[in-house]
Amino acid sequence: SKKYSKGVHTTTFAEMFPLPFGGDIIDAPGIKEFGVVDFEKGEVSTYIVDFLPYVDHCKFANCLHVNEPNCAVYEAVRSGDIAEWRYINYLRILEDIDEAKAW
Repeated sequence: SKKYSKGVHTTTFAEMFPLPFGGDIIDAPGIKEFGVVDFEKGEVSTYIVDFLPYVDHCKFANCLHVNEPNCAVYEAVRSGDIAEWRYINYLRILEDIDEAKAW
């Protein structure tokens, strides 16, 4: 804007762009973050593609991949088959769900 000598918000519709290394990024007007409303902790791992080859190999069918024994997802993180940063983000999502339910 001329008044503040800064750019103006011009995005008026959401647009998705494919990334060359896989995945997509979305430019969405006015959205600062995505929440975890209506997510159950037990279903989050089914949305993380990196986890999919491992989730059915955990000892317990209701494994949350946090501190359960014989967790195939956690073992894949330890062996480097799943990037540690992806696992840390997963744990943060679980924390967000707990915080949302506390409200």
